[in-house]
Amino acid sequence: MATKSLKPIAKLFKNGQLEKLALEAERQRNLTNRIRKMLPSEEADHLVNVSIDKEGKLILVMDSPAWAARIRYREKTLGYDHIKVKVVPDSGI
Repeated sequence: MATKSLKPIAKLFKNGQLEKLALEAERQRNLTNRIRKMLPSEEADHLVNVSIDKEGKLILVMDSPAWAARIRYREKTLGYDHIKVKVVPDSGI
C-alpha cells in the first residue's frame, strides 16, 4: 500500500478551494466591519455578519429579532436600496 505524503495546512490555504474560502471570509469580515462603523454603537454591537447575495442585496445578520427590526429602518442610511435582515437562530443553550 502506497502512503500519501502529508501537506502542511498552510499550503492547502494557498491553493484551490481553501484559498477561495479564506478570501471570501476576509471579504465578508471587511464588509461587516465597514457596515458596523456606519451604525450607532448599540446596533453595531448586535450585528453578527454582513454579506451580499447574488442579486446584489445586502444581507445583515443580527443576534436577535428586536435588533433586526431596528436595523430594517436603516436601509437608506447604509447606502443600499435593498437590504435583507436575518436573525441568527436561537441555539437553545
